[in-house]
Parts: sequence; structure tokens; C-alpha cells
Amino acid sequence: MNFDRESVDRAWGAVVAGKTADPNSVRPYILESWRRCHARGMDPYANRARHIDEPAAMEAILRDNASLLKAMEHAWELLASTFAGSECIFVLVSREGIELAVYGHPELVEHARREGVGVGFDWSEESAGTNAVATTLALNQPTVVHSVEHYCVAAKIWDCAAAPIRDLNDGSLLGLLDVTSVGALSDNHTLALAITAAHQIEHSLHSLHLAHSIQLLNWYRRLPAESRAQAALLVDRKGGVITTTERLRAITNALPRKLSMTSGRPGFVDDAALVAQDWIPYPASAPAQPDCDAEAPWPGGVVLVGRGRRCNARAGATTADDDHRDELSAPFRAIAAGSPGLVETVQRADRMARTAAPVLLTGETGSGKEVFARALHAASPAAAGPFVALNCGTLTKELAGSELLGYEAGAFTGASTRGRRGKFEEAHGGTLFLDEIGDLPLDIQVQLLRVLQERVVVRLGGNQERSVDVRVIAATNRDLDRDVGAGTFRIDLYYRLKVLSLKLPPLRERKGDIALLVNLFLREMQELYGLGSKTVSGELLHQMMMHAWPGNVRELRGVVESMYILSRRPVLTLADLPDDFADTARPAAGSDPAAPGAQTLAKLEHAAIIDALSRCGHNVAEAARDLDISRSTLYRKLKEFGLESA
Repeated sequence: MNFDRESVDRAWGAVVAGKTADPNSVRPYILESWRRCHARGMDPYANRARHIDEPAAMEAILRDNASLLKAMEHAWELLASTFAGSECIFVLVSREGIELAVYGHPELVEHARREGVGVGFDWSEESAGTNAVATTLALNQPTVVHSVEHYCVAAKIWDCAAAPIRDLNDGSLLGLLDVTSVGALSDNHTLALAITAAHQIEHSLHSLHLAHSIQLLNWYRRLPAESRAQAALLVDRKGGVITTTERLRAITNALPRKLSMTSGRPGFVDDAALVAQDWIPYPASAPAQPDCDAEAPWPGGVVLVGRGRRCNARAGATTADDDHRDELSAPFRAIAAGSPGLVETVQRADRMARTAAPVLLTGETGSGKEVFARALHAASPAAAGPFVALNCGTLTKELAGSELLGYEAGAFTGASTRGRRGKFEEAHGGTLFLDEIGDLPLDIQVQLLRVLQERVVVRLGGNQERSVDVRVIAATNRDLDRDVGAGTFRIDLYYRLKVLSLKLPPLRERKGDIALLVNLFLREMQELYGLGSKTVSGELLHQMMMHAWPGNVRELRGVVESMYILSRRPVLTLADLPDDFADTARPAAGSDPAAPGAQTLAKLEHAAIIDALSRCGHNVAEAARDLDISRSTLYRKLKEFGLESA
């Protein structure tokens, strides 16, 4: 439709007079808006945009849109050098149509404020008639409104274009960006400017959201282990789910992407599969106590959940292993799901969890002893009690007694004047996990044995016996049978601790788990860092299968995390392995060194570099890009392999 100002003005006059306007002379959405304004009884000659005069109300609106305002500041930093002196202003508007901020030449900004364009003015259709803000809200898409197309006469001095600002995560409307001019810019230019600025704000908001999510994740990882071992979700300020705990994923497949906000707190709809049981808010901008003020804005944090009336347990498949996993308690289902090679071990542990007898966990460093200890606690009758962990390998002889048993006031030089509980008292009603038990000094082993036999503790410097109800789980990577024979570990304590014993196999003995664990860790890394979905190449996976993994699952997770963060490509390759991986890369026990797949990482790297140079016509810069490594790294590798003249 060709735009003709006189025809549009005649159509407007007809609508104002209550007559029929020529539909061919004005755009349909403008005509519909005029008719709505006339139906409301709006006086086009006297009406002006309403201003929110109550300071408290305006402060609340600005507070609710704080992130939007911050993103607008970032966008204006990029736009100011070009448009600060132009004859247009940039107006940030809330999704309700309230103007939040105005940017542009100071004289023009002040002139606009006198004409009803500024912070606190309501430019919704109900308040200000037909305008770009109102039509964009009505159509949910960018629009232009010429001066003559405004319904109210007071607004006919402006040409306006507005574009929606959306949440890049879920597409929801966050606000609008309006560009208002005195006719100095073309329609297409003004609309393109509004859309570009809106997109810039969207990306700034997304960056702010990611930064806040990373803050939340870092805070969450420092929470007490028992908080992270429960069924819970980590959610952002708007209720968006950032990550969930393994225990929650193990008990249900009804995992939401976003929680509803009710009375300032995230929760679930009535009769949902899950119910919110408690809240732990992020302490940077809200009270740190779980019983936070329901009226205060939710700053993000942890929502502890339980099963609702419609909760569906995670469905099982038809394999025998899956049938066994379905019979497991929730904490052990999570372990079995990630490591099929541990199913038999997990089944034994699950049976052990149902008793209060001591358990001795043995296995190499990084094999998952603490993971099993936490699962034993979470699946036990004492799951509601505390889980207290103590690394005996870090204790000196002098410190070990006070840590385990506690001490009375003045028990020794430097002791607290109020005394202190020991780990046994802290774990009362729950589980005490003693890691690296083989490093415990012999003198302290005697005291530990007495507590296990009599179930009472006497603090250092005191004589009062205190009853304790504690389940002890001990762990070690040492050969305690040999230590007993050498006299460095008491035989009576050894047999008291190993009433139930569980040996965790090293990762090299269950190589079938490696591919599954790699994919599991990549999904966790995506949730943690938000760098997109990534997979591993077949060649890389084969090399990882051949690795001995002396650090077991802990080492595997660290390698996957490093590659996920540092690689820019969606498919991880041999070139993404950490530099020091070659130092420990060796065929796993039982593999054939002569087999083609057992060649060293150095040979594989050598072949990959030769192949890349060949494909790129021996152009080092292109080969480096193809391998996704820096040129300096490639030059270093060329020197190592004697290929400098290649």
C-alpha cells in the first residue's frame, strides 16, 4: 500500500467523527487501533500519555526491569558514537508499555520529555492511543507508525519504529526498543535501527543471564555436599532450570525446564509430578536462610523437591541389567545408569545400605569411593541424618583425636573456650565417612575402635561419655592386609571396619563404561558451562579406550572437561587432548601393543598433522585451523616430529 499522508489524515478524521473510513487509504493494523481508541471514548485532541507519578510504583517497575536497563546501557555504549548527535532518540519500554529509559542528544531527550516521551510515561494503547509501542505490543512484531498515523494529536510530531526484545532462551517478551525521530530518518532505516538495537539488547541480556548462571553454578558447587546430594534443581531469577542433581534425575523423568513463580518463589503447578519442599536462595542479593522472605525478589538458588501425586518413575528398558537397576534404590540407580560395568558392585552396595553395619570401601584413587559412600548414606534408613566426611590422610597425630572426638574447653593450648564437637557427634543420627583410613595414626586407631565398640565418645580433656548413633563408612586405596601384617594398622580395627566390604574396580577393568561416561560428562559440561552440545570422534574415543586411566573416573572427567572448554568445534578430536595426556597415554593392561589401535598418541598426532598438511597444500596456517590448534602449537609439534621442512 502506497503511503499518502492526506489520505491517511482523511481516514483518521472519519474514524474520529464516528464515520466509515476508506480501508484502502490506511494500513489495517493502524485502522484497527484507531477504532479501538474511538470505542474507548478517547479524546484525540486532549489525550496525552499517562505518567506514573507515584515514586514507589515507578521504583518497583525499574527494579523489576533492572536487567533490561543494564543491557540497554551496554547496547548504547555501542550505538552512542553514531547516534548520540542524531535527530532520533532510543526509548527502552517495558512489556507493559512503560518507558524505562531514553537515550540520545540531551536537548532532544529533554524536548521529548516535555512532549510526554520519557521515563515513567505509559505508551500502551489504553493510555496513549495508536503508536509504535502499542502496535508492536498488539502484533508482537516490529512496526512503524508515521506521525500522521498516531491517534492522539499530541503524538503526531513523531515518526516511530519499535521492535520487541525477547528472551533468547524461551522467546518470551521482555520489553521493547522504540526509535523516535522528527522525520530525519527513512522508515526502513528507522525500523532496521530499532530491530538491530533490540537484538543487541537481547544478546547483552543473554550474556548477563549466562554470567548469572555461572555465578549460581559456582556458588552451588560450594554448598555442603548433603545439599547437592538431595533431589533438587538449581534455578535462575526467572525460575529457569540451570541444572538438576543426579538424585532427582534418578527418581523421575518429569524434569521441568522452568518453574512457575508464585509469591516470589519458584514452584510447581498444583498436582504436578514434583513438589517444592524447601528453598536455598543465592545469598548475594537475598537472605541466605532457607526460609527467605517470600516478598523479596527471588535471586536464584536451589529448590529442594519431592515426588508429587503424578510422578512417573524413570522408565526402564527390557534388558536384565535395566531390570536390576529398576530394583535399586534411587541413589544407586544413578550410578548404575552411568556405569553398567558396576551393576554387580552397585547391587551389593544397595543391599549393604539397608543396614547400619560398618562398610569398608577399597579401590584405587579416583575410582568413586566417596560417590559410593554418599549413595550408601542416601539409600540408608539414616538418609535424613547428616553425612560427615573426614579425610584421615590430612590429619596429624595431634589433630586427629580432637577432630574425631572433639574437646572440652581448655583441653590444650589454643583450644576454644567453649570446646568443640568432634566428627562423631556431628554425624550423630547419620553417617561418618572416614576417607584414607589407612593413614590414621596407630594411637588414634585405638580410640576409634573404642567408639565403634561402645558407641560412646569422650572429648579430649573431659570425662563425660556421650552416646553416638553413627554408621561408619571407611575407605582406602591402601592394601590394609599388608599394613596389618606390617603392624601399621590394627587387626582388631580392620575386622571391625570390614564387617561389610566392597572393592571398586578400576576404570581400565571396565572399558565398556568409558564411552557412556564420556557422553555423560559431556552432557554435564554442557549444563555447567553452556558451550553447546559436543561429541567425540571415533579416533579419539578409541584412544581413550586404550588409555590406562591411572586416575580412574576422576581423571577421565578432568580430561573431558578440559577438552569441552578449550575446543571450539562440536566434534572433539585427538588434537583436543590435553598436552600432558601423552605423558600418561599407554596401552591398558591386557591390550596388544602390536595391534593397530594400540599405537602411541604421538604416532596418532604425527599422522594427523601429516594428513592436515597434505590436505592444506602444506600451508601451516590453514593446517592449524583444520586441526583447531594455534599456529605456535603446530610449529612446536612440527619441531618435535622433525617435520619443520614439511
